[in-house]
Amino acid sequence: MVGVINVFEAKNKLSGLLADVETNKKTYLICRNGKPVAKVVPHTSKDRLKGSADLQVEVKGDLYGDDMSGEFECLH
Repeated sequence: MVGVINVFEAKNKLSGLLADVETNKKTYLICRNGKPVAKVVPHTSKDRLKGSADLQVEVKGDLYGDDMSGEFECLH
């Protein structure tokens, strides 16, 4: 269910509005003079790396073949 709220009320109750969106997954439509101007919706996080063939890397050869430890003072 989408809650409709005017800009003045949204400004004065923003903290509570965000808490309701966060905890109850409610969506709000914010209107000015009866016309929609914004929608507040729950955030959905996405694992962008999961299942993306574009981000897979194939390594050929030895990753640790070069011992560069002698070139860095912090490794002595």
